Amino acid sequence: MVLRPSRAAYARVLRGNLWVAFPLLVISLIRIGQNWWLLPFFAFVLLLTVGGVVLYFRNVRIEHGGASYTVVSMFGARRTFRASDVTAVVTVTGLTWTGLASGVAQLIVLGADGAKILRLQARTWELDQFTELANDLISRRVAHEAIGRIGAAALRERYPRAVGWYEVHRIATILLLSLALFVLVLAVVAVVTFSSPA
Repeated sequence: MVLRPSRAAYARVLRGNLWVAFPLLVISLIRIGQNWWLLPFFAFVLLLTVGGVVLYFRNVRIEHGGASYTVVSMFGARRTFRASDVTAVVTVTGLTWTGLASGVAQLIVLGADGAKILRLQARTWELDQFTELANDLISRRVAHEAIGRIGAAALRERYPRAVGWYEVHRIATILLLSLALFVLVLAVVAVVTFSSPA
């Protein structure tokens, strides 16, 4: 059996975020009109994003059968694990973050010492795919824990190796990324300014 990310699920997420993305796009285009040197940077980011989405939906998949599971990454790298490597499968009805009212369903496959082997989110996967994979593992005597709605911090307390620090501290992560982007833009401005003839 082969499971692939759902374009329909991704489209639903995109539609839900258009109200944020569209104003940002308009502002970006206005800023580019005022600062032509931002155009190559904006084009690079846009191409990187589109290319990443294309690669993701073309290559990412989970192949399973006979208690063997192979996860293929967006770059085509293959990683295989067996049911005997799995200590627990965790299904989460809705994982919530600060500033996000609605939760996102999750499937987390854990290995030795609670290390994350696989994690799927309902942003790009359908719930019936979660069910298929979870039921296959459960049928092979893998322990199962079903969790309802839960915050990222509470889930990290239970499974610190399955939930990243950045998910619990989303605001701090955004600020750090914004600072890094700001420094990068300043560096580009400095290079353009000092390399142009007087």
